[in-house]
Amino acid sequence: MCNKKSHPVLIIFLWICFLSVVGMVAYLSFQNGEDAKAFGKQFIQYGAEKVYQADEISEADLLRVTYLIRQSGRILAFFVIGILGTVTIHLSFPGWNWVIKTGFAAILLAIIACLTERLKIYIPSRHYSYEEMMYSILAVGAGFVLVTVFTLLFHIMKGFFRRLLASGN
Repeated sequence: MCNKKSHPVLIIFLWICFLSVVGMVAYLSFQNGEDAKAFGKQFIQYGAEKVYQADEISEADLLRVTYLIRQSGRILAFFVIGILGTVTIHLSFPGWNWVIKTGFAAILLAIIACLTERLKIYIPSRHYSYEEMMYSILAVGAGFVLVTVFTLLFHIMKGFFRRLLASGN
């Protein structure tokens, strides 16, 4: 008999959050490159002026800020996907072995990180970047590792205290 409780409302909420973030990243990744540039140019120009505190920004400074904003956003989004995906999978399948849940989460998250970059090959005015795919994989991996280490430490501490309490009686 499985002693683990399932919290359906929490699990549904986590799946909605996880799929929403994945959907947002997919939308941003798969939109037309020219439309994305036009959409973000004004925002990035404003941000560059705030960072460099000048009215006239050189093209090199604008490109540098654009790159930093895009990469920071990518890393943050995939880090959140890694955390949400790992937590969601671990809580959604309480009867599964911890190793199986962890392996499933790792495979699913790696697929998401790879596909969001690889599928850009088929979108006009977009390009595949191995470097950006690696940033995505590393960020999703960092979120995955963070949750995995916490769950592993929780299981170790839980077992330690159970043994400690059992030996005290």
